[in-house]
This record gives sequence, C-alpha cells and structure tokens, in this order.
Amino acid sequence: MMFKRLRWRLTATYIGLVILAMLVLGLFLMSSLKGYFYNNLETRLKSQAFLASRLIKETKSDWNFDFMESQADKISSDVGARVTIINIAGKVLGDSEEFAPQMESHINRPEIQRTMNKKEGMAIRYSSTLDKDMMYVAVPITENGKTSGYMRLAVPITETRQAFSKLWSVVTAAVLVAVFCTIVISFVLSKMVTGPVEKLMEFTRRVSRGDFDFRAQVKSSDEIGELAGALNHMATTIKEKVRLISEGKNRLETVLTNMTSGVIFINGKRQVDLVNPAAERFLSFTGEGSKGVVHDALIKHPELSAAIDNALKSCGALEREIKIENPEEAALQVVISPIHNNKGDCIGVVAVLHDITEQRKVERMRKDFVGNVSHELKTPVTSIKGFTETLLDGAIDDPETNREFVEIIDKEADRLKRIIQDLLELSRLEGKQVKLNFKPEDLSSIIRSTVQNLSGQIKSKNLNVQIELPEKTVIAAVDRDIVEQILVNLVDNAVKYSPAGGVIEIAVEEREKDVVVRVRDTGMGIPPGDIGRVFERFYRVDKTRSRDQGGTGLGLSIVKHLVDIHGGTVGVTSKHGEGSEFFFALPKNCY
Repeated sequence: MMFKRLRWRLTATYIGLVILAMLVLGLFLMSSLKGYFYNNLETRLKSQAFLASRLIKETKSDWNFDFMESQADKISSDVGARVTIINIAGKVLGDSEEFAPQMESHINRPEIQRTMNKKEGMAIRYSSTLDKDMMYVAVPITENGKTSGYMRLAVPITETRQAFSKLWSVVTAAVLVAVFCTIVISFVLSKMVTGPVEKLMEFTRRVSRGDFDFRAQVKSSDEIGELAGALNHMATTIKEKVRLISEGKNRLETVLTNMTSGVIFINGKRQVDLVNPAAERFLSFTGEGSKGVVHDALIKHPELSAAIDNALKSCGALEREIKIENPEEAALQVVISPIHNNKGDCIGVVAVLHDITEQRKVERMRKDFVGNVSHELKTPVTSIKGFTETLLDGAIDDPETNREFVEIIDKEADRLKRIIQDLLELSRLEGKQVKLNFKPEDLSSIIRSTVQNLSGQIKSKNLNVQIELPEKTVIAAVDRDIVEQILVNLVDNAVKYSPAGGVIEIAVEEREKDVVVRVRDTGMGIPPGDIGRVFERFYRVDKTRSRDQGGTGLGLSIVKHLVDIHGGTVGVTSKHGEGSEFFFALPKNCY
C-alpha cells in the first residue's frame, strides 16, 4: 500500500530515472573507454608488428629455428609483447614464450585467417598456451610483393580488464551516491508536491464523514491553493445545506411519527420506501425491513393494494373507504396521491390512511340516539294522547274508566319526565358542567346508604344483597353524591335484571392507587355481541323487558360519564344466562 501513494511513486520515479541515466551513462563511458583503449592497443601492436616484419625481412638469412627464436626474443624485449614468427604454411618458426618446434600449426588461428584476407588481423581470445586472455595482432611478412610468413604480436588484457573492473566499481559507487542524493532530494520535492494533495485528501475524508467544520490548511497561492479555497467554501455550503435538510428531515420524521394518520410511500416499482408507525399499527406489520419490499407482500388487504396499483397505473389521485380487521373491524379512509419529480414524471404515490372508525361509530350512535330518543319519547306521548282522546270522546263521564285512564296518563307522564331528566343530566355531564366536591369518605358507608335507599325495591323481589368489605376501612377522596349516584344506577340495574329470590353481591377491593367497586347480579346476563355497547345511550339488550321495568336506557351511559369526570374507569363482564358484573375504579386521591 505504501508504494501506491503518490509521494512514494514520485520518489521511486525520480530514483528510477537517475539509476537508469547513471547506468546508461556508465555503460556508454565503459563501452567508449574500452573501445578507445582496445583501438589504441591494437593500433600500437599493428605498428610494432609491421616494424618487426620489416626487420625480419631485412635481417633474415634463412628461415631456421634458431635464428627466428633469437629474433622473436629480441623483438619481444624491445616491444614488451609476445612475438610469434610463422611461415606461410602456418608453422611456428620462432616464439618468445614457447619452444617453436614443439608448437602446433597456427594456420587456423583467427588472427592468421583474417590476415590472409586483409593486410592485418586481430583477435581477442583465450590462450591455452599461456592460460590467459590475450589480444593478438598479425601482419604479413612479404618478399617481392608476396607473403612469405606472418609476424604476430600478443599482449595479455587481464590488467586491462582489471582496470575496467575498478572503473566499473567507481561508476557503481557514483550511482549509489547519486541514488542516495536523489532519494533525499526527491523525497523533499515529492513532499512539496504531495503535501497539499494529502491535506486535500484528509479534507475530503473528514467532510465525507460529516465533519463540515474541518478546513484544508493549504497556504500556497498556486492552483492547489485555489482548489483548497474552493473546497473550503464548498464545505461551508454543504454544511448549511445538510443542516437545512436534516432539520427538514427531522421535522418530517416528527410529523410522520406523531401523526394519528398512517402514511405509506410507494415508488414506481411498487416497493415500499417509507411507512410511519400509525400505518404499521393499522396494517399490522413493522416498518423494519419493509423498505424495498413490494407493497402487496406487506399489505394483506387486497382492496388497499388494488387501490395503490390503480393510482400507480393512472398516476392520479383517488380516495377509498375500506374495512380491515386489526384485530377488530376498523374503517379507514384512504387518500392516494401521485408523487412527481422535477420533470413532471410520476415516480410513486403516497397513501394516507385516516382511521374513521370512531367517526363512523359516532355517526351510528347519533343515528341510533335520534331513533331511540324519538322512539322513547313517542311511546309515552302516544299513550298519553290516546287515553286523552278516549277521555274526551266520552270516557271521562265513566268514573271507573276515567280514573284508570288518568292513572295510566300519570304513569306515562312520569316516565316521560324521567327520560327528560336523564337526558338533561347526561347533557350536563357531557358538557362538564359538574362541580366536584372531593372529601375523604368511607366507601362502606356510601354502599350501605345506597342499599338502604333501594331496600323497598330489593324486598319487593325478595333479593339477597351481600356486601363484601375489606377488614380495614376503605377511605378514598371522592365526591359522595357522585359515588352514590353511580351505585344507585348500578344496584338499581342489578335489582331490575335479577330474578325474584336472586343474589346481588357488592364487593370493594382496595389497591395501591385506586379503589374498585363491583356489583354482581344473577340475571340473564349480556350476549357477547352486546357487551361493547351497554354504555351507549338508549342501548338495551332486551328492549321490551327494559322498558316494561321502567328503565330509560340512559342509566349506564350516565354511570360511564360520572366515572369519567371522577377520573376513574368503568367496565363489565358477563356470561349470558349466568349474570353480569359491573365494576368501576376510582382514584384514592383526587385532590
């Protein structure tokens, strides 16, 4: 990795260039010097050989061995070289180093062969006789224009080669010194070049990690300095842009997270890009791992998936109301709108899911209330009107009939009065027009007082009321009148629906922060499908029986509102045919 860095590559390049230049220069110098030296040596040997050949031609009396041996020795001592005299057939006649008669024919020696073709011949080769490398130069010995023999001079070149080796060592040392100097100089130069680049690289790394406050500290005024200034300005701009984007993203995430409506973004490939917690809750899946998944693999509601596909296909807005099981049935209003890019192309859709379950429930309750209140008021009014018309038609003159009809009219008027009073009470409670007076009260005292007030109704049906109280007196900060009203409604309801001779149980349970009061009866119970609606206004499980027993259908609704304004909770459990248990929990301290 180190040699991949620019600084080291520059340094290596400089060193390589210097080594290459020094090697080329050294080889050139060595080759030139070697050629120059060998040429000079060859020229000197040729001159000496020509002089020696003339001397032999002028002084020879005969080509006998003794004479030629003496001449070879004399010439060798004069020129400082080995001298060999050879006849035209290649036979050695005299040699300054060896005994000529014992030497083999030299006719095939390279220098002799070259002399035959030209006026002189030269060869550098190994001498087996002297066991060393030699330079041989041969020239012809002529008589009357014809070659009669050959004069050969030879000198060893070992010393020359040793000199060249020393010279090569000097060149090598010079190369090493040059390389060392180059390393130092190139490192300094490369650092000057790469230093600002490395600072810019560090700048880009820091900025890429989100450190937008980091600045490139480059002081040069050249192009790199200008680049550093531009990059620093860019970092400032990016920081501001990222801040704005981050704030916008955080605001969007906060809005999406806290929205009660569900939001799903679907891209053009039918894949989920974003889903908020409300949508996860509505559609029963988690957003973790949902990004990039095709929407109908997550959304298990075909009607919603089909609506999304229609919006993607048409690139238009649409609105649907769908019902889902989550796990109970819920109603969702779905508004799907297209998303366009800056070119106007449709790149996906956003589906907004509004939970309108409560809205639909309120609408249904409103319709039921209007129908129920109309029916509840119509019944006594119709009865009163009918008996009044009968009296006016002549029945008023019959004292016995007259009294019976008037009693019925009075009874229906009382019923009408109770309905109106309960409606007014319910309206007052819903409008929060109730002043609460919290004081520490003994709940057992309130329960006994309530049972005592309803003793007439209890005795008329021969009911057995059992009160279960903790050993310790239960004291809670409550509004006594409100608690009595709650208990009156619940106990009265239990009396009405319990069979003659039945049992009513009233139990008190003290917990850490609240007190729970339970009222159990042994009546007909409530069907499972009706339990969730018993606290609605005018809702009756058995409408005929409830009306015959004098109920207005508003008692349990009033109980719920009284418990709510007291800061408590109310509920019911029941088994159809075995009876019901109504309970409410009130905080111990409501100050």
